[in-house]
Amino acid sequence: MDSQVTYLELSEGREHKFYEVTVAGAVLTIRYGRIGTEGQSKTITAAAPAEATREATKKLAEKRRKGYADAVPGQTARKAVEKPRGRLHRTLEPYRAQIEATLKPVMFLTLHDSQPGPMGSMVGGTPYRRQGESWPAAPDGTPMTFLAQLNFAELPKLLGFPTSGLLQFFIGTNDLYGCDFMRPGRANPAVYEVRWIPQPVTDLFLLDDTTPDHAGEYSPLPAGRGMGITGELAEHPMSDRDRLFTQAIGIDFLDEGSSPDEDLSKGEWLEERYDEATLFGHQVGGHPTFTQEDPRLPDDPRVLLFQLDSDWQRGVMWGDSGIANFFIHPDDLARRDFSHVAYNWDCC
Repeated sequence: MDSQVTYLELSEGREHKFYEVTVAGAVLTIRYGRIGTEGQSKTITAAAPAEATREATKKLAEKRRKGYADAVPGQTARKAVEKPRGRLHRTLEPYRAQIEATLKPVMFLTLHDSQPGPMGSMVGGTPYRRQGESWPAAPDGTPMTFLAQLNFAELPKLLGFPTSGLLQFFIGTNDLYGCDFMRPGRANPAVYEVRWIPQPVTDLFLLDDTTPDHAGEYSPLPAGRGMGITGELAEHPMSDRDRLFTQAIGIDFLDEGSSPDEDLSKGEWLEERYDEATLFGHQVGGHPTFTQEDPRLPDDPRVLLFQLDSDWQRGVMWGDSGIANFFIHPDDLARRDFSHVAYNWDCC
């Protein structure tokens, strides 16, 4: 019995599939799968050869409408399966390409109750300080609060960031934690300092009772203790509060259409699903997030250097469950010039 075989392929983007239909009398055999594999098959026995042919014609037409085209078996090379780079709710799948295009390396940080020494990575506590080095102070002489210290030699290696050296963050002790919200000229000028120690000298640091501790008083930190930091490398997509989110991903969170949840509009539903797919918190690098909005203008090239979130378990609290960001120009980061870092925090 003569057989009629039609072989189609679709190979674009993530798609790399074949679809083959064989008609032998009243028997219709369909084989499909990834190109370069045997795939899987199913057989349909029709009432008559003409019916099998009609069914084959119908199925092939459906595949061609989806982009499949006639091809020769064996001429297209097998391609490794490209696994999705993140889990998304099915309603976000149409945006997967745009979301994955924003994926960025990040070092997530975890705070611990351990008491690191002066060379350690920490939030609060007693940082490294050279003998004879002054403590950072506001213009009126008020000592600043020590916020955090990162020892890059003991943290995972994040592409583009230092692999050694200490980076310290100090902030003011007023009711705005020394922040001017990246708006120079405000009545309350910014009071903060970022110190970079590329080669700390372990036998010359100063550890004594003169270290100011303003934690608990106009400070986001709990009083009386420091917390150690460990890091873990990952990647994550852009925050939906990023100034470039609309043009980069384009999900319409204002869509008033219906959703699976009768209490939510389609836009609100998509926003909740997007929040489920993203992760932000204490981090070095990666995408920043905000409780309000991105303070950077669309053409601002500065990227996230360090982010410290509110952390109920550890007693860290920026206003009403806020989050703080430190931004740096990529060129300054490459030069290890931390003298122009911008500081912002916001809260609910």
